[in-house]
Amino acid sequence: MNSRISIVLARVMIIGTLAAAAVIAAGLVWYLSAHVGEAPGDHIFKGEPKYFENPVGMIQRALEPDVVGQRRSIVMIGVFLLLLNPPIRVALAGAGYLAGRDRLYAAISGIVLAVLLASFFW
Repeated sequence: MNSRISIVLARVMIIGTLAAAAVIAAGLVWYLSAHVGEAPGDHIFKGEPKYFENPVGMIQRALEPDVVGQRRSIVMIGVFLLLLNPPIRVALAGAGYLAGRDRLYAAISGIVLAVLLASFFW
C-alpha cells in the first residue's frame, strides 16, 4: 500500500475519532446540565430502553421534536460513530489494496470487514 493511502487512512481515523468524541462530549454536557442536583438513581436497575437496540432508533429518538432529543441517545450515537471507525478504515484499506493490485491483502481485508460487520448484528 502506498504512503498516500496510509495518510488517508490515518486522517479518516483521526477525524472519525474526533467527531465521535465531540458528539459524546456534547451529549454528556447536555445530559449533565439537565440533571444538576439530582440524586443518582443507579442503585435501581431499570435496563435500557428499546430504542437503544439499533442505531436507527437512537437517531430517531435523538431528533424527536417533542422532547428536543434524548440526551442519552446523543451519547450513544457518539459511541456508535466510534464503533464505525474500524470498519471504515478496513474497507478503505481493502480498496487501497485493490487499487494497488494486491489481491491477497484485499481478500484478507474483505474477510476482516465481513467479521467486523457481522459483529454489529450478532
